Amino acid sequence: MKKITLLLFVVGFCFAITPTKAQTASSGMKNITKKAYSPIDGAWQSADHKEFSILMDGFFSSIAEDSTGMWKNTHAGTYTVDNANTLTLKVLYSSWPEHVGALHTVEYDLQGETLTLKWFKKLIDAKQGDITAQLPQGTQTQYVRVKK
Repeated sequence: MKKITLLLFVVGFCFAITPTKAQTASSGMKNITKKAYSPIDGAWQSADHKEFSILMDGFFSSIAEDSTGMWKNTHAGTYTVDNANTLTLKVLYSSWPEHVGALHTVEYDLQGETLTLKWFKKLIDAKQGDITAQLPQGTQTQYVRVKK
């Protein structure tokens, strides 16, 4: 159960790549040219207020409460948008070392300022391989965009 809870937190966040390109101007200053903004880029908080995630330019970072209410579950890494409603997160850093290297594919739905993640489309554990069948199906989490 602890592993499932942790995996739920890993994904909360995440999505389309919006690369930034720095160009050197003739004055020696740098101008930043940004491609089209992705609607899932930004800061997100879970509806239960137990997780906070940032998704930007193909990078995600999240922090969440553990089962005791302490803010100890942290994860960060990269993400790619696979198609219009699926993304894959690669865990590069985690407060749970056994999760480093995992690939987690989730479905997402964005309606206005609400992002819903549908968990466990596919989970490739760094050591055990495909463990999708071992996880509960149909689980989802809602996130609300954090306002400035």
